[in-house]
Amino acid sequence: MNDLSWHDFFEIGVQFIDDDHKRLLSIMLNTRKAIEEGDNKKCVQLLTSLLKEANDHFEREEKYLLEVKYPELEEHKKYHRELLVQVETTKRICEGIETEHDLSKCFDGMARFLIDDILKGDINFKSYLQYEGYVKDL
Repeated sequence: MNDLSWHDFFEIGVQFIDDDHKRLLSIMLNTRKAIEEGDNKKCVQLLTSLLKEANDHFEREEKYLLEVKYPELEEHKKYHRELLVQVETTKRICEGIETEHDLSKCFDGMARFLIDDILKGDINFKSYLQYEGYVKDL
């Protein structure tokens, strides 16, 4: 997973969601750096932070989507839970609990999943928010 930088096309148009996504990507960049440097202790700390930030973000996002009556909310919640499982698995690998997996491959899968959440899952509700007039076309 080479590109974990923010791109304008990631913008949803809801400030707190976009800010959360930027923060999550920043933690991911720092985690990748810790993995590359072989700093498993820092990796575990960052992934613990990522789990907390992701949980907090998902709660805020899901609450907002409930308020705007997003029709695919339940499916979106499932996607969030899957991402949290991937983060937890990567964290266990860093901790040495799961040694049969390759840390870089697991991290790359988790990173792709996060980008997919922004690009696929969140873009779906972005279209809904635009259609319903909650956000402007970006």
